[in-house]
Amino acid sequence: MLDEIRNARHKFSAAIPSPAGDPIAPAEAIMRALWEGQTSRPDAQTATVPETLDAARAGVHLAAALVQWFISGAVARTP
Repeated sequence: MLDEIRNARHKFSAAIPSPAGDPIAPAEAIMRALWEGQTSRPDAQTATVPETLDAARAGVHLAAALVQWFISGAVARTP
């Protein structure tokens, strides 16, 4: 998804305005935080960083918010 945003960010809209004028930036920041901060995935290409229970809980909350934004249409890809 990060590649999709990088390659076609002009095709995304968001209900929450961004101060920088980049509507997808908040969602992208959450995606990047999850991708870079939660490295213990089955497909991880690099060594994992130590992850704490608190970090895992925070990751779940971030992921849930991100999914809700897309499901509700708060962040959407335009045709």
